[in-house]
Amino acid sequence: MLKGRNILLVFCFMTYYGLEAQINHSLLKSVEIFPDDNTEKLKNINDGIIDSNIWESKRKNSNYSFVINFSADFVIGGSHIYLPVNKSVDFEKVSFQYYEKGEWSNFEGGTAFLKSSNLLSIVFSKTASTSKIKINFTNASNLAISEITVWGTKVPDLWYGVSKGNEKFIPKRHWVCVNQVAHNINAPKRFTVPTANADLVYYVVEKESDKVLFKGTLKNKIGDFTKFKPKTNSFSKEYFIRVKDSIFGDSDSYPFLVAEEAIQKTAYQSAVDFMNDARSMVGTHPSAYGGCPWRDGAYYTFEVPSMVMMYLSNPEVFEKMKVSINYNKEKEKILSSSFNPTKEPSDKKALSIIQSYYSELENPKDLKAPDIIQMIRFGIGWYLLDPNTKDPSGDELGWQIHNQTVEQFAFFLYGYPAYQKYISHSFYNKVLQKTLKLWDETGLFKVITKIGTPKGRHCLGHSILPNLLMYEVAKRENLSTANLFLEAAYNQTKWVIENVDWKDPKYTKGQRISEPRLITGLSHFQKNYPEFAPKGLLKKINAWSKEVIRLSENEWDFRRYDLNKNWTLPSFNEAGNVIGFPACALSVAMVTKDKQIKDRLVQIAYAHIDNFNGRNPTKDHCANNPEKGFIGVDSGWKYGDPRHDVCARLETVRGALCSLPGTEMYPFNPLGKPRHGEGWTVYNSNWNLTLAYLNFYEGISSIEILKKIPNN
Repeated sequence: MLKGRNILLVFCFMTYYGLEAQINHSLLKSVEIFPDDNTEKLKNINDGIIDSNIWESKRKNSNYSFVINFSADFVIGGSHIYLPVNKSVDFEKVSFQYYEKGEWSNFEGGTAFLKSSNLLSIVFSKTASTSKIKINFTNASNLAISEITVWGTKVPDLWYGVSKGNEKFIPKRHWVCVNQVAHNINAPKRFTVPTANADLVYYVVEKESDKVLFKGTLKNKIGDFTKFKPKTNSFSKEYFIRVKDSIFGDSDSYPFLVAEEAIQKTAYQSAVDFMNDARSMVGTHPSAYGGCPWRDGAYYTFEVPSMVMMYLSNPEVFEKMKVSINYNKEKEKILSSSFNPTKEPSDKKALSIIQSYYSELENPKDLKAPDIIQMIRFGIGWYLLDPNTKDPSGDELGWQIHNQTVEQFAFFLYGYPAYQKYISHSFYNKVLQKTLKLWDETGLFKVITKIGTPKGRHCLGHSILPNLLMYEVAKRENLSTANLFLEAAYNQTKWVIENVDWKDPKYTKGQRISEPRLITGLSHFQKNYPEFAPKGLLKKINAWSKEVIRLSENEWDFRRYDLNKNWTLPSFNEAGNVIGFPACALSVAMVTKDKQIKDRLVQIAYAHIDNFNGRNPTKDHCANNPEKGFIGVDSGWKYGDPRHDVCARLETVRGALCSLPGTEMYPFNPLGKPRHGEGWTVYNSNWNLTLAYLNFYEGISSIEILKKIPNN
């Protein structure tokens, strides 16, 4: 029997599997215990906090099994089990099992025996991909657990990724949380002071002169300076918020811009630069993690569609950007005998595909096309040559042509008239023929009822917008099948109306990075084809709006996951959801006829832009490396990916987004355990989409362009 000691059991694999190394897959995931015992404290064993939160058995001399459900398949590499200080702990052995095809199987070599040692370690002889694990404690006369963490195939150093639970944030001045980058002059402009215990006076101050330009009063910790509209529309002047208080004195925010289209204009270049740098093989690293056109991309990461939408929303700005992509130099690099890319998961065909792109496909029509157009062609050309992919992050579907890959062709085809001067018609025609062949084969004419997990792979309704775009393409090409695409969109939308309960977050924020696929599709149908829309569509859209508003009544104007304990999606880094949400809300704002709903939706939409620009409990911007291409960021995300030069190498690219506060930091706990910090192409894809819908909503371009694009 061991008493009064903090014992750490470590179970680890010695191999490395990219994305899933050093990620705690158990954090805040669903846990069950058999037999049923002390379930009210069961949540404490995977909350990321040790010492102060302890689960302790009530039975003596019993066997216990803990089942942790990850909600998606992951390759599991090990576990840390923290046993508490000053507690008597005794059990015979512990063993690990994984769930596969309806049965539990033992990890090979996955058993350890408790000894009078601070550290027990075991190396499993074989990895396993699974959606849940079972941890069995045998003959436990006394069992107490402070924390369990379950890792990918590389187990981090001891005590990694947990907090002691006794830290308390004591502010020395007011915490003035504001979008530290840019505010659009005619848009909602709000900030939060979570430390305020009264409705304090605040001022908007010009940074250069320290002159007060606007005065207001906090209400329930929120300040609203929407009416502040500087006379000079200048990108050279900055402003900040100053809060007055007799206790803390003056407390100032980070400075920010206020100007026309300031949000978009400070983001366009970094948005394009990210997509450039993150390209497989020809970007900042000679690799193709995941085997797709963008490193760490997958069939659902939406890179090409997001760029098509962003380009269509403001072509002029992208036409004026300096061209940095040199097709001929990239071709020479890839076809050189000395080119030697690194080997990465799921990249087995990547080298042959990109070599074929530069050797088999005709050269671009215009070698000096804007970067964004060259990248759209790059992504579509890659999939034209081989649309088969395999998501490396534990996806049970394996290698296949996914329908969401085929959907990307629809966006390219629809937008083609806008960039036909840069891309040949023969290339377009090859894509068209490929699309028509694969659309039916991959089930895109059918109603898709699969509801994805929080990973974000299979958002329901993802086929609605692509089918409507293909309807326009088919009409433009005088195809007899045009109505099949409209019918497919109709049937899928009708299924959503009849089967989706917006009060269940698994349909909304629970779809994480993919939620915009559904909401923008529904809004597009209602906005552009009301005469063809299923009965009840507008009512369904308004119901989504009301639920969003209900979940956003807090000092951050932040759409919560639920009103129980979860502000954000349990366990996951949901930066991509926050970044993509404004596209959802603004698309609906352009549809709803209820002014009160519209005004509040717009306010919440801009609040989410503010959130990833710093209006959050840490006051940090979403980027971990803001020096790489970002404008106006004074404080970036401080908890980046601890791994370097691994996986997709997105820490090497400009414009990479990273993470944002999770439930552990809300409503105001800056010292709460941070969510996993790691960039992902889909985060930036969602930012592209939000920039597009900002332009549509603010009238820089008309949303009508998504129904009838001018044919040049």
